[in-house]
Amino acid sequence: MTADGERRVLWTRHGENQANLSRTLSHRVVDLELTDRGREQAYALADSLVDVPLHPHVYTSPLRRARETTDIVAERLGLEPVVIEEFRELDVGELDGRSDATAWQTYDGVLAAWRASRADVRFPSGESLDELSARLRKGLGRVVTADSDEAALVIAHGANLRSALPVLAGVADPGHDLPLGRYATLEIALDGIGLVDWPVFDAP
Repeated sequence: MTADGERRVLWTRHGENQANLSRTLSHRVVDLELTDRGREQAYALADSLVDVPLHPHVYTSPLRRARETTDIVAERLGLEPVVIEEFRELDVGELDGRSDATAWQTYDGVLAAWRASRADVRFPSGESLDELSARLRKGLGRVVTADSDEAALVIAHGANLRSALPVLAGVADPGHDLPLGRYATLEIALDGIGLVDWPVFDAP
């Protein structure tokens, strides 16, 4: 960390994978590979970070879509991947592996409750917002303890961070998902977590 106790974290959403196209909820049951477009997004991400001073480790969710994105970026930039279990996507419990309308209605209902400050509401047999926030905070703690002034690159998921932001950083929901292959910027300090930037979608 820097002398003033702050560390910048670039929290990146993986590239497109087959579950994005089929709208399949994926925490543990489903673990699909990147699409061709997803690999292109990973290469574009690496190119965008060429001039950014980064810690030599790149931290990744254990899920395949994040690891494949990480492998492309790590090879291009000469970084070493480190898997962080706490960065896994939302634990949607009984909804895991489903893509039907009923599952998505339940999913949207849980997220709506979280946005209404009901952090104890949980997915059926899954996690609550309180539990999600605690595990992401634990994972971020593992990242920022590294002795470095460079930014820490995390390649994981968008929904888990977006959902936890009101608890982790005390900010409102950004209003849209983190774009595939793009990153939000966090500032981690001794007294808390701040959101510096949440990217908008590129115009078509």
